[in-house]
Amino acid sequence: MGIVRKQALANTIFSYIGVALGYLNLIILFPAYFTSEQFGLVNLIISVSVIYANLSSIGLVSTVPRFFPFFKSEDKEHRGFLSYILVIGISGFLIFTILYLFLKPLIISAYIEKSKMFIDYYFLLIPLSLFTLLFNVLEAVARAVFRTGFATLIKEVFLRLFTTVDIILFVMRIFTFEQFVYFYILVNGLCAVLLLLQIIFSKEFHFKFNFRTLSKSKLFELLKYGGYLFLSSAAMIIGQSGADVLILGSMVGLSIVGAYTIYMRIATLIYVPMRALSKISVPIIANCWKNNDTKQIADIYKRTSLIQLIFGCLIYIGVIINKHNLFYFLKKPEYIDSFNIFYFVGIAVLIDISVGLNSEIITNSSKYKFDTLFNLILLFVSISVNFLLIPEFGGVGAAIAAIASFFTFNFIKWLFIVINFKMQPLDYRQLIVIAVAAVSYFIGNAIPVINNVFLDIIVRSGVTTIIYAGIIILLKISPDLNERYWVYKNLILKNKK
Repeated sequence: MGIVRKQALANTIFSYIGVALGYLNLIILFPAYFTSEQFGLVNLIISVSVIYANLSSIGLVSTVPRFFPFFKSEDKEHRGFLSYILVIGISGFLIFTILYLFLKPLIISAYIEKSKMFIDYYFLLIPLSLFTLLFNVLEAVARAVFRTGFATLIKEVFLRLFTTVDIILFVMRIFTFEQFVYFYILVNGLCAVLLLLQIIFSKEFHFKFNFRTLSKSKLFELLKYGGYLFLSSAAMIIGQSGADVLILGSMVGLSIVGAYTIYMRIATLIYVPMRALSKISVPIIANCWKNNDTKQIADIYKRTSLIQLIFGCLIYIGVIINKHNLFYFLKKPEYIDSFNIFYFVGIAVLIDISVGLNSEIITNSSKYKFDTLFNLILLFVSISVNFLLIPEFGGVGAAIAAIASFFTFNFIKWLFIVINFKMQPLDYRQLIVIAVAAVSYFIGNAIPVINNVFLDIIVRSGVTTIIYAGIIILLKISPDLNERYWVYKNLILKNKK
């Protein structure tokens, strides 16, 4: 856990700086200066570009960390691995761009009635999706060589900081809304270029094609694995974070997309510790499977699951006890009246993180093909339940659908890992964490409201966090967190002397 802890700490710091910037953009600036339709449009464009990019990657994001250990070489050429990966990625993008253009009449017909503004930006999705694809693939390469910090800095901090600048230029009427969208796309392109330059200057990779060092069997295995992961990732992206927004935009309208996206984005704060841990854990898990070290995989599985739930529950109750403070910034009735969405999407995300790195374990094992099946089940459940609930309940219907989808998806994967690998991350400690979260919520919610919103946030969140963290440490629920607590405490006491 030493490498995991060190890299995860850097990733977590950058992630939470990004969270602060994201909150500034999402909670204060977007609701105040953009119409709900404009904000909904921005998020619909982003959602479509993410799906577009992930389809184009043909499973490369998961293929890179899985296969890199087999191509790694001391001369840093790694048998032309990076060059082949980029060629495959660009080829996939060209194929799906042709398909995207071919399906234009069908896509337009789905959005012309409820989300007409989306049609005006149809072609801008092509460059945005290309930049997203390149960044995702290059980030996977950075993970493979344990250099995740800079990629996280770019994605979580740089992109959001320049989004803030973009919003300010729009507010000052230097940019029109259309120019705001153009600038956002250009910043995404710059992020991809910066990450490419980091990989080049790190000298961890050399761009070189050498077909003689690439055996046909290994290439076939890589492409076969990528093919399964293509189906798997496409189903997961659409089912887990795309179907709801796409169906809302088509059946309800951009205004509801804006409200739903705000609370979904707030709920994704719960994912921050998981993302920080998974970025560095995935290549370690891949190496463990290569060496058949299932004991270490089981250990990482159990530890990360518990840590993720501890941090996730704290974030979830923190948002709920501060909802009146959140309303101070959101202001618009269409956002305030939709807070019920958060209760459900927050529970959905907690379900997802509570079983740890289950997908990462399956996709890096010899049974990776089953992950495709599980993601197809997720896609089917997600689309079915969203189509059933959204016409009746709108954004809340999409949030309830997320719970149904995430529970089904994670229960199947949990059961599969238990049966096939004899690993499972859950025990009585997860129940204790939930109980501690409930107690902390009632205490935090009972604190009288302070008229100053910023002081109220500090006092309410601070008291709740101290109580929650104190009980968690006192009960010694997580050995890793207790170890970190004593390290930092001793460090502070040492500096005071």
